[in-house]
This record gives sequence, structure tokens and C-alpha cells, in this order.
Amino acid sequence: MTDGGVTASGSADRAVIHLVPHTHWDREWYEPFQVFRMRLVELIDQLLDRMVADPRLRFTLDGQAATVDDYLEIRPEAEPLIRQLIAEGRLAIGPWQILLDEFLVSGETIIRNLEVGWTRAEGLGGSMRVGYLPDMFGHIAQMPQILQRAGIERAVVWRGVPASIDRHTFLWRSPDGSVVETEYLVGGYGNGAYLFDVPDRLGPKLGEYRRLNASIYGDRSLLAMYGTDHAVPSPRLADLVDLVNAGESDVEVRLSTLSEYLDRDRVRHPGPAGEAPTWEGELRSGARANMLMNVVSARVDLKAAAARAERRVERYAEPLAALHGDAWPGRLLELAWRRLIENSAHDSICGCSHDEVVAQVIGRYAEADQIASGIVAGTMRRIASTTPARQRRCELMRTAR
Repeated sequence: MTDGGVTASGSADRAVIHLVPHTHWDREWYEPFQVFRMRLVELIDQLLDRMVADPRLRFTLDGQAATVDDYLEIRPEAEPLIRQLIAEGRLAIGPWQILLDEFLVSGETIIRNLEVGWTRAEGLGGSMRVGYLPDMFGHIAQMPQILQRAGIERAVVWRGVPASIDRHTFLWRSPDGSVVETEYLVGGYGNGAYLFDVPDRLGPKLGEYRRLNASIYGDRSLLAMYGTDHAVPSPRLADLVDLVNAGESDVEVRLSTLSEYLDRDRVRHPGPAGEAPTWEGELRSGARANMLMNVVSARVDLKAAAARAERRVERYAEPLAALHGDAWPGRLLELAWRRLIENSAHDSICGCSHDEVVAQVIGRYAEADQIASGIVAGTMRRIASTTPARQRRCELMRTAR
């Protein structure tokens, strides 16, 4: 495998920093969704313009297809360009529909989230085959099992990794034995966000990054996530990278998508490395990053609304419609699931947002609950109409007429 004429293993005398330009996009948080979306449209407008102008650029769009859907609802004319960039391998999207909280929604919601996101990303040209989990407040024990069942063999995580994991890659095992190769984002999803903010100090900053992370990455190949919340890369990024690589620094920088970085790492270390540490079960340690545990009990009314809506859809509407319904209410159920999935976003279900956001989240749960209740009521009427007592009463009424 090569990259710009240089072998994937790097040159003999230079360390390689794999720079992954990205943004972390909270769909709603300290501002409501529609306000954030206006910023999203502005950001992706700039991004697409820069990617068209400079074929060197790569971008990872936060592992969630919702960013594309929210943008295309306002800019539908941009879909052919997005498809082109995905086909070229320069824009990475999916596999999730939205970056969820794993502990505060049901297992079925997690699976539907992945199913919807994967389908959408594949429909646009291809999903990133990486279980990208950059900012969840801990991870459930079954996540490797869920990813493996979807055909995803690699995960990327930040919060929750215990101190006993002493390197950037490890094997994460579920209780059922499913294993995924896992990349730990040392320092978080923005660990390289400011490496290029002072252009005349590029060499020293990159050298310092290499030195500070050598204990966990080694000194030959490092990952740097160039991005942070709601931010677009510098318009000078590719030129600055070329400037570094043309100099006499002992560091080489490569622009990559997250998938490209992980593919190169697999070339260097094919298969699960025997020396990689293994962790089984939940990732919920606060040793290296704040876990924000209080969100579990924040805004209990929101958590109750979530539980009601999920139960109504999962345990009543879908099963009753499948067993006793007439025409399958597919579109109605899709709308209900869309509301549940939208609300599973970590800043939505966690209740750590602005009051206006929480009101909208509860409103979406109400919509899902109403749709499910309507399906249940309709199905129950159908069941009632087929009972012998009901049929006998109808016969008597016809006879009386």
C-alpha cells in the first residue's frame, strides 16, 4: 500500500503522524437543533468548496449519517458532489445514524440506529466500516457483539478506557466472546486539533506531539485527530502539511480518513496482534477522561418519556402489528423509529442540554409514543372485530335491520 509515493510503513528515518481532519458534530446541545443546523450547513458548504478546490483533502464526517441528512435537507443539490467524494474515498460517513448514548436507550434502539445509519451511508456510496464511538459517556459490554454482527471488526473509542490499557490498540471482548480490534483515541477526538494553529512552529509542535505520545503509540506511527466540536479544517491545511513534509523535520504528516489510517495500521500489524492487551466487558473507567456519570439521573422526566416510547414501539406496536395486523404500517413505524433514534444522541437523551432542547426531545418522544399508540389501538380494534362475540353481535344487528 502506498500514499503519495511513500510506503505505508513510512520512511526509515521519519515518524509518521496520520492526520485525520474531522468535525465532532453535536446535533443539539447548548443550542437547539435548527440553530445548530444553520452552522452545520455553513460548515459543510465551506468543506465541500475546499475539497473540490484541493484533491489532497480528506475528511471524516463524525461517524454519523445524520450530518449528511440534515445538510441535504437544506442543500439537496449537493448530493451528487457528496456521492462523488465518498466514491473517491475522500469523504468518510457512517456507520451510525447518530452518535448515541449506549446506556440510556434500549438495545433495540442501538441496533436500529446502526441499521438505519449503515443503510443510508451505503445508499450514498459506502459506509465507514468502523465502529466510531468518540464521545459516548462509557460503552456497554455488548458493543463488540453488536459491531461484529453488523460485519464491523474495528472500533474507535475515547472515554472509558481503563489505565491498564497501556497502548493505543487493544482487543475488546463482549461476554459472548465477540472481539473487535479497538483504537483508543489518546487525549480524545481533538488530540491534534491545534497542531497547525501556529504555522511558524509546525516542526516543534509536531515533534512535541510525537514525544508526548511515544509511550502509548511508539515513535514510528501516530494518530492525530485534527478537529473539534463544530469546526472545519484550516483552508491552509494541505499546504501546511506539504510544507512540513518538504522540510528536514523528523516527522512526516499524512492526511487520511479514519478508515485509511486503520487500514494502514492493519497492513503494519495484520490480524489481532498477539501482544495486544485484551479487555472484556464495559468500558466505564474514569482513569483518563471524565465520564459525566450524573447524566444518568439528569432530567428524570426525559428518561421516563424515553422508556415509555421505546416500550410502546418495541413491545406493543411492532409485535401486535406483525401478529394481528392487516397491512404492515411500515412508514408509520419508520417515523416512530426515526424519532427514537434522533433522541438517542448523547447530548439529547442525557439531558445535559439547554431547556429548549429538552422540550424538543420530549416532543419527539411524544410523537413516537402517539404513533405507536395509534398502531396498537388500530390493531386491537382489528383483533376485537374477529372475536366470536363481536361477530355474533354484528349478525344480530343485521337481522334486526
